[in-house]
Amino acid sequence: MPEIEKQPLTVQEGDANVKPGGLSFEVVLEGPKTNEKPSIRCPPTPTLSAEDIEKKLKEVEERRKSMEASTLEKLAEKEKRAEEVRAKKASMPPVEGEIKEKE
Repeated sequence: MPEIEKQPLTVQEGDANVKPGGLSFEVVLEGPKTNEKPSIRCPPTPTLSAEDIEKKLKEVEERRKSMEASTLEKLAEKEKRAEEVRAKKASMPPVEGEIKEKE
């Protein structure tokens, strides 16, 4: 393979530096243009009364119970389906060549 000559890069002072891994720039930080500071205010936090807290706790409890009931319902449905499959399998005649399970 023919050798490729590397040409030296000229670096302008203050602009950019070329390095083997990439390009780096010099950044000049200036002072602020104005002395005014932005006014940042947080919205006031609403204060909750004891009644509001109790109401929220009751709603949470109802949601929890509802989710628990739906989970139990789904599990019962899956168990019912599994029982139907077991009953169907038990009523089917054995297939030739199949090893019988020990009971």
